[in-house]
Amino acid sequence: MNDFRFKLVPALVLISGISFAANIAYVPKVAPGNTVTAGAGKQWPTTRFIVDPSGNCISDNLTGLMWVRNASLLGAATWGSAATSGTAQYKIDQMNSNPASVGYQLCGYSDWRLPNINELLSLINYAATPLVATTPAAWLQESAGFTNVQTNNYYWTSTLYVKTLGNTTVWTVSFGDGSTTGDQNISTNYVWPVRGGK
Repeated sequence: MNDFRFKLVPALVLISGISFAANIAYVPKVAPGNTVTAGAGKQWPTTRFIVDPSGNCISDNLTGLMWVRNASLLGAATWGSAATSGTAQYKIDQMNSNPASVGYQLCGYSDWRLPNINELLSLINYAATPLVATTPAAWLQESAGFTNVQTNNYYWTSTLYVKTLGNTTVWTVSFGDGSTTGDQNISTNYVWPVRGGK
C-alpha cells in the first residue's frame, strides 16, 4: 500500500507539471536577434519608440523605459558619486534637483538615473543590417529618433563590473559597435540618463 502512494505522487506531479507547461504561450521574438539561438522573447510593438511632446525624451514601448533623447545632453564625466561635483552620478542628481542644471527635471520628471547594463544594451538592435545602419548609434538616430549618440566613446551604466582595492570598475557600452567593457570609475565616459523600470 505504501509503495503505491510513493509511485502515485511523482506521477501526479509530472502530470500537473505537463498541463501547466502546456498553458504557456511563447511569443516569437521579431527583433533584435535570432529566435533560434536566442530563444523565445518579447515581440516588438508596432511602434517601439515614441518622442514625447516636448521633443526631449523618448519612451520605449518594448521596455517601458524613458530615455533622454539627446544621448550627449550631460556630456562625459567620471562615474563617481552624487556627492562629487562633475561626476556622472552628480550630473544626474543635479538634473533631478537643481533648477540651474542642464536638463533640470527634463520632461517633467525628477527620477532620472544611470541605466543598468541590461537597460542600456536594450537600445542596441543587433538584427540591424549594415544596409539599414552602419552602427548601433546610426540605427538609434535613423530609426528610433535619438540624437547625438556617440560612436567613439563608451557610455556609463550603474552596474558594477568588479570592485578592487582603491578603484571600482563599472560596465560601459559602446554604440559604435555594441560592445561592452569594464572601465575604472575614474575614467571619462558619456552619461545617458533613463527613468522607469529598475
